[in-house]
Amino acid sequence: MRHKPYTTFAFFKAAVAGSGLLVVLLAFLEWGLGLPVFLPGIALLLLAFSVLGFRILQLIYKFQLSRIHDTNQVEALLWLYSRFTPSVNLPAMREVAGSPDFLKVLVEYYYSHQPQVIVEAGSGVSSIILSEVLKKEGSTTRHYALDHLEKYAGLTSEKVLNPHSEVLFAPLKAYHIDGNSWKWYDINVLEKVDKIDMLVIDGPTEDIQPLARYPALPLLKEKLSDRVVIILDDTNRRDEQRIIQLWQKEFGLHAKSMFTEKGTVVMWR
Repeated sequence: MRHKPYTTFAFFKAAVAGSGLLVVLLAFLEWGLGLPVFLPGIALLLLAFSVLGFRILQLIYKFQLSRIHDTNQVEALLWLYSRFTPSVNLPAMREVAGSPDFLKVLVEYYYSHQPQVIVEAGSGVSSIILSEVLKKEGSTTRHYALDHLEKYAGLTSEKVLNPHSEVLFAPLKAYHIDGNSWKWYDINVLEKVDKIDMLVIDGPTEDIQPLARYPALPLLKEKLSDRVVIILDDTNRRDEQRIIQLWQKEFGLHAKSMFTEKGTVVMWR
């Protein structure tokens, strides 16, 4: 069961606004053309019942979808715990943090892809999970997580205990890409990093700017290996869907959509 546009509250508000405009139009026709007096009132009642009924169906659908996602999160978390026992207390998941089903995708791709270099745009619970998996496997894979907020970079770093994992404070920096201004992590912190085999993009936050995560590939393209796999979270959002289209057009990437709570897309050359 996938997210559909007509289940959103924005669609519901548009339906209410459209219904109101229709009632106003009917009232205008009554006044201008002498239609029956009761016509706008009847239309208003019918529209009100229709819109409310539609909203009830929306809420039922969203409740069913939430139950599916809740079950998926439990199953994904159990799957993660079957791969390793955390040596630190894990922070809260979901909401603004990564959801267990997204974290499961990351770990699955680590095992199947066996990257030698992992870079995360955005640090947090995903950084801790990857660190724990790498430590448990005794892997020498180099793992770097970027965060533009020094406080959160420090908090995550305290729980990243794998010797080959590192959380890097990378404040936002102004860039010019094809004549447009962007803000993204300071990539100077990755100066010695090349041949990235796995790029995880879960930051920065969308309030930074429109298409906030777009600069990732234009800025890091020279550091990506030929076998790189790119994992983008939050792809249920319109901005991320547009970013995927731009990246596919500019870099000729293939894409696979994963059914996760917030939407995840895996891309490769």
